[in-house]
Amino acid sequence: MKQRYLISLIGLFSFHPVFAQSPSQPQNRIYAEIGALASSTDRTPFWLRSNQYGIIPLTAPFGTFRLGGAGAVLLSDTTTGRYHARRNRAWRLEYQAEAVANAGKSSQFLLPEAYVKLAHRGMELVLGRRREVIGLVDSTLSSGSYAWSGNALPLPKVQFGTRGFVPLGRRGWLSINGFIAHGWYAKTWYLRHSFLHQKSLIFRIGKPTSRVRLYAGINHNAQWGGQSDYIDPKFAVDGKLPGRLEDFPNVLFAIRTNGLNNDRLTSFDYVNLYGNHLGSIDFAGELRFPAVNLFVYHQHAFDDVTGMFFKNLPDGLSGIRLRNNRPAASGFQLNEVLLEFLTTLSQSGPTLYQTNKAWKGADNYFNNSQYREGWTYQNRVIGTPFLTRRQDIQAAYQNTSDWAFVNNRVQVFHAALRATVARQIDLRARVSYSRNYGIPEVFLAGPPTQVSTWVQAGFPLRWLGGSYLTAALSADAGQLYEDALGGFIGFRKTVSREKK
Repeated sequence: MKQRYLISLIGLFSFHPVFAQSPSQPQNRIYAEIGALASSTDRTPFWLRSNQYGIIPLTAPFGTFRLGGAGAVLLSDTTTGRYHARRNRAWRLEYQAEAVANAGKSSQFLLPEAYVKLAHRGMELVLGRRREVIGLVDSTLSSGSYAWSGNALPLPKVQFGTRGFVPLGRRGWLSINGFIAHGWYAKTWYLRHSFLHQKSLIFRIGKPTSRVRLYAGINHNAQWGGQSDYIDPKFAVDGKLPGRLEDFPNVLFAIRTNGLNNDRLTSFDYVNLYGNHLGSIDFAGELRFPAVNLFVYHQHAFDDVTGMFFKNLPDGLSGIRLRNNRPAASGFQLNEVLLEFLTTLSQSGPTLYQTNKAWKGADNYFNNSQYREGWTYQNRVIGTPFLTRRQDIQAAYQNTSDWAFVNNRVQVFHAALRATVARQIDLRARVSYSRNYGIPEVFLAGPPTQVSTWVQAGFPLRWLGGSYLTAALSADAGQLYEDALGGFIGFRKTVSREKK
């Protein structure tokens, strides 16, 4: 990504498009899962590893063991009628953690989730790692929210924001959902001591009970600060990128301020924004009927100021989801159908310098001249998994550029469904077709196409209360990845206890 010019459209707060859930009676639970994955090659198929919060190894076969727990404590006295009737006003402490151990060609021990949350009324403060999908999107069946999809291990951060949508005014026709967060990146071979700045703001027009509801907002992410022994001197002074407290306003407001005559900065820092900025501007509409729910959304991608001013139309993720609200039938019932289209071909134009245009093109999504590992964390793409790193595709398409992402110009057609069989078997399926064109000014020959499929069935085991069995099959066919057929089977046991 090449940030350039001033960009001051992103405000102080921003907000999280996850719908609020009503507080329930505090409940503690502990769960354990054991599973195994095998593949026809040593590569894990695309839909068995993507959008799994970084806990699925890229190589197969492997075995996995997962152990987790969660709980909550009401800090206010709930014995009085006031708090019992209006529990949402109680101070509430929640906690959750999960450990994952994978054994295979390489062993792993991961903590994909470990956080505590203090909640009161419509606000919450969260510390630690937490699974999140950020953006207006169907998080269950989607190909992946554009900038923050749940494909990578969650970053540790401190986050303050709303608990779902909070009404502005008593009538509730206008609500906001959002947060602001500060996080920490892990040390890598290239960079250490870099930070995450993140915020989101989503507005909703329509009451919780309205039949028609409209949404609009923005999700802004930035990696900033850090030190590298390998960075080109023209991009950093003594390998240090702007990361002081006095530099934070540049990141927070996405503006250029104290760069002139500052011996800590290069001309690249002064001309561009501090850090690697990207995100999406989201729009959605919802029709809610007793029997069905229709949700239509678009996430407009931006990687610099040209994207903020929509010079890269129609780049982004568009989707339509139809949800069946009827009770599960005794036989087969279709619960959700999702169709999505992702395109990133425009990038504000094919080349950096463009004839007869006042703006630059070749936005080069998820790449950055200073942060050479691109928009990744712990060797996984943070955003949509369809923008691919060099090491994730076949050698024939690892082009001659030195960018981390060698394929960020894509078109993806994605379909998914969720169904119930015999009122208890949860059936889910995905199929994705992509055309892959490389990066601006460095194209992939062909272009290579790719089809990835996935089917999963899960059902409770009555003879073991609180137990659940999951089985999944996935296949890849095409040119971008090596053809593969793989499967996963897992057994999960949950023990929960509701506090009286």
